[in-house]
Parts: sequence; structure tokens; C-alpha cells
Amino acid sequence: MDALYDQTLVPRIIFSFIGFAIAVGPMFADFNKTHATNPAWTPHARFHVVWQVLSQAGVSMVILFLLWTPSPDYITHIWLAAILNYIWMTSFFITLSTMSIFDGALKDVNGIKPFRFNIFGKIYLVDTNLFGATIFVLLNSTGVWLLANA
Repeated sequence: MDALYDQTLVPRIIFSFIGFAIAVGPMFADFNKTHATNPAWTPHARFHVVWQVLSQAGVSMVILFLLWTPSPDYITHIWLAAILNYIWMTSFFITLSTMSIFDGALKDVNGIKPFRFNIFGKIYLVDTNLFGATIFVLLNSTGVWLLANA
């Protein structure tokens, strides 16, 4: 078991990084005037964003528990952690692709500024949520590939 456990170290670190980032990142990004205390938002929308952030933080704590608590079935726990990470990412991209149904948007006028990339003199603006979710999909998929080949 120890040799296989060691072979899963890098995927567990990757899945942990994502779980931690999904737990902590939104707390900094959303518990402020751009979201939870945004005067332009309705009180009900503010309630939902706080609920969503706290729920995801709780799920992320479960992910970390699954990854780092010794268990005879630890491989199943690692796969479950990877799947839980994918649920967050999948729900993001489903929400993104269905925004027209509920008149959603990736950002507000007084929200978080997009990332700014200068590629060969051309400026590209990329939404921070879209950028993060895309990076997390790539990282989680790398971890899954490493785990499958451990």
C-alpha cells in the first residue's frame, strides 16, 4: 500500500490545491462589495452567494479529508475527491452556457476586473472566473491522468 500511496502523492497534491483554492478563493472574491455586500444586488442574491461560497468550502473540506485521511479504500477516496472537484467545474461551465436563460453575466460593472494578457501586442481580457475554471479543469485532468497511470 505504501508504494501505491506514494504514487498518488502528486495527484493528491493537485486535487488538494484545487479543493483549497475553491474553498478560500471565493471567500476573498465574494465576501466584499463586489458580491455579498454589493449594494446593487438584491438581498436574496446576496444570501445565495454567501450560501454558495460556504457550501463549496464545506465540500472542499470533505475533499481534503478524503485525500489525506488514511483509509483501506484510499484509492476510491482519491477518485471521489477528483470527481467532487469536477462537479464544481462542470457546474460553472453549465451555468456559463445557460446564462441567457436567466439573464446572467460573468461580471458586474463594479465587479472584479478581468485578467489582462498582452500577446504579441494585442490585449486580451479574460474573465477571472473563466480563467480559473479553465486552469482547474486542466490541473484536475492532469491529476486524473497521473492517478490513472499510477
